[in-house]
Amino acid sequence: MNLLTKKLFRASRSITTWIIVAISSGCATLGGPSGGDVRAAVDAILDTSPLDQVHFGVLAVDGRTGRVLYSRNAHQKFVPASNQKILVTATSISLLGPNYRYGTEVWATGSVIGSLLDGDLVILASGDPSMSDRYWESGEAALAAIADSLYQKGLRNVAGSVFVDVSAWDSTTVGPTWEVEDLRFPHGATGGAFAIDEGEISVIIKAGPAVGSPASLEWFPRGTPDYVRARVTTVPPDSGLQVRSNYLPETRHLELTGQIELYETDTLTFALRDPIRQATAALGTAIEQAGIKLQSGAQVAWSEGYRVGRGCLSGSVRECPNAGPILMLESPPLSELIAGILKPSQNWMTEQLIRTLGAELGEEGSWSEGVAVMSEFLTEVVGIDSLDISLRDGSGLSRYNLVTPRALVRILQYLSSDQNNGTYRSALATPGEEDSTLQERLSDLKGRVFAKTGTLSNVTSLSGYLTQDDGSEVIFSILSNGSGLPSEQVRGAIDDIVRILAR
Repeated sequence: MNLLTKKLFRASRSITTWIIVAISSGCATLGGPSGGDVRAAVDAILDTSPLDQVHFGVLAVDGRTGRVLYSRNAHQKFVPASNQKILVTATSISLLGPNYRYGTEVWATGSVIGSLLDGDLVILASGDPSMSDRYWESGEAALAAIADSLYQKGLRNVAGSVFVDVSAWDSTTVGPTWEVEDLRFPHGATGGAFAIDEGEISVIIKAGPAVGSPASLEWFPRGTPDYVRARVTTVPPDSGLQVRSNYLPETRHLELTGQIELYETDTLTFALRDPIRQATAALGTAIEQAGIKLQSGAQVAWSEGYRVGRGCLSGSVRECPNAGPILMLESPPLSELIAGILKPSQNWMTEQLIRTLGAELGEEGSWSEGVAVMSEFLTEVVGIDSLDISLRDGSGLSRYNLVTPRALVRILQYLSSDQNNGTYRSALATPGEEDSTLQERLSDLKGRVFAKTGTLSNVTSLSGYLTQDDGSEVIFSILSNGSGLPSEQVRGAIDDIVRILAR
């Protein structure tokens, strides 16, 4: 019995019978003494133009009994947008546990003579998604913590290199079936086994001294010294700021083109696009700045079997007799990381998490392995029909993801009956919560809604938990596709449905 099978077996024992049998209907049905009133009120919203042209799927059930309160197209598949994050985080907290922590290990190959390491440093990367200003002062501050710890241990010189071993994950950085245009923006940032600042780069652009002169810039995190190239021109006041990023894979540079107004300084954020190399270079810089001399700089060990000093090979450093551990940087617990994903709907961290599932419970840290782990858990343990889900990524950025409202409700039911219920619920966004996706929504239901939002072009969703006026709990999922309407208009309709269900 492998590790995943054991975890699935243990998890399956906690599932309750009513979760399995509660949801089967896909047509518009309703239960409860005031069912007709609720049905009429919800139908009045969904059947009125222009919302009657939108494809809606709605399911709401009693949180205690599983009794269906309202259902419309609950058995049909929808593009879920960021409601996809529920599937990933539910699987992760159930299989890895709320106290799971990432560990970035630092090993030495060779021998230590006084303050000299006659060998190489090796970083065993784990895909830690916490090395950003969400949990540190910055991603570079996390790297500085590693470097400063090495200095405090007395290290001053390294005869070789610092190798970052990322062989436990595949080297693919772009999510499967993502749209190319998304890749330049922070919401489409790419990651890997060793990356910082949520795959983003912040660029400070300062106008030149005169119209027509080139702008100057600096950027963070600072990886390779020439990574960013700029062709940004200073233009007259009131001409507007226009800057576009383009990653050039043939030279591995990020090129910025556009214009900035005279006298202006602006900070813009883009997807980094080359996260592992840039984080590795930034680590080398941090080690040097801490007062430790690296004779041969910083390098990436992309695959297993790469020589990382003194006869040690990437992928098997822990088994190498000439290697020994020095320190480990740990992330916050998974419960905090999941809150960092769900409340603001953070894409990059979610993609790190799904690949972590592959690394920990599958064959490697890849999307395909992570999806396989997730699919097996949701079908074998949670009891979702395999036809109710079609999974491609973790964040929901892919439009190839498909899920039914009844699958989302069943997942939330499972979590409600699980020992991690309180932890997961508190990780969801709630109305009025600062920096959450519900900060400006459903203010009249503050403290009564815990939910995950979702938005793509023509896709809007909301799924979670709701407390009714009498204190009863409702578990609900509302998905919409093909609206052709402003997302604010569809969100308003969804919020009105939640208010009806709250009565």
